[in-house]
Amino acid sequence: NPEDKELPEHFIKNSRPSIKKYEKVIEALKKEPLGEWNLMRKTNLKQTQVRVIRADLIDQDIIREVMYGRDKKYEYQFGASELNSEKFEKLRDFKMNELSQMVNYCESTECRMDFLCSYLGDDSVKKCDNCNNCLQRSPQYIPNDHWKERIQKFQQNFYPELEVETNSSNIVNGIAASYYGFSNVGAIIHRCKYENGGDFPNHLLVLTLRAFRHKFGDEKFDLVVYVPPTESGDLVKNFAHKIARTLKFPFSNELKKIYQTKPQKIFQNYVLKKDNVQDVFSYEAEAEIEGKKILLIDDIFDSGATLKEIAKMFTKIGAEKIAPLVIAKTIGGDI
Repeated sequence: NPEDKELPEHFIKNSRPSIKKYEKVIEALKKEPLGEWNLMRKTNLKQTQVRVIRADLIDQDIIREVMYGRDKKYEYQFGASELNSEKFEKLRDFKMNELSQMVNYCESTECRMDFLCSYLGDDSVKKCDNCNNCLQRSPQYIPNDHWKERIQKFQQNFYPELEVETNSSNIVNGIAASYYGFSNVGAIIHRCKYENGGDFPNHLLVLTLRAFRHKFGDEKFDLVVYVPPTESGDLVKNFAHKIARTLKFPFSNELKKIYQTKPQKIFQNYVLKKDNVQDVFSYEAEAEIEGKKILLIDDIFDSGATLKEIAKMFTKIGAEKIAPLVIAKTIGGDI
């Protein structure tokens, strides 16, 4: 099945950032020495990409690490050689060839021992009379009812954790109903948000309520608050209101944005996402928050920057606990 190759091919092809991203880092450092976070701000690259590129550029003596007082920065070495990408391309070609050989082994109808030995340079084995091809067997695994039931139970009770706890606020780790790229949840959210698909359907409500009960059981919250949207209208508001009505928790419309922000999805790293929402939220009815437990609703969790920013403000007002609940968590996030 060609789809079986998609994931390993993706990892091989993206094991190194694109050359354009290397050039973006080089151009930024030609202008001024930068630390890691400011380099992420200037380039809008993920932290892991910045670190891989930085290590490669240091290895090729294109940039160097320097100390400015207590701050570690990276500066361009004027007069340095051009970036040599040949090593990256050779490694990528080698790994793609290895993957191709693995696929050939899996799909081979000849003796498997002969295939392996030939790959390693030994042509002495022609037939082992022991592998499934020599014995003309096609191994298959058909799960019995017991394992089908266990798999189904796992799928129904697996909810991604939202790891957001910090020392600077009273936010606790929350829960998501699903992964954004898992099953059809992400496609449904995308259709509702960006293709005029209407409110989130009821089965997402049911799934999210299951996640809530899995994480928080019968715990009571004093108020349900939703994250104000950037570009999805009343989708999250309507969804949060249904959550509050079902759980019989009070509902609030009072969380506002002081000014309009850019969509978080355009930023590739946590630093820029955090900058985008810093000091942007307000809540005028502070008495509703003080000493209360807040259930904070959003549709998608990526870096957690928005939820943490809201939680920081609620903590300053005096909230006892802020618990995030979302429909879907992105796979990978800011890595």
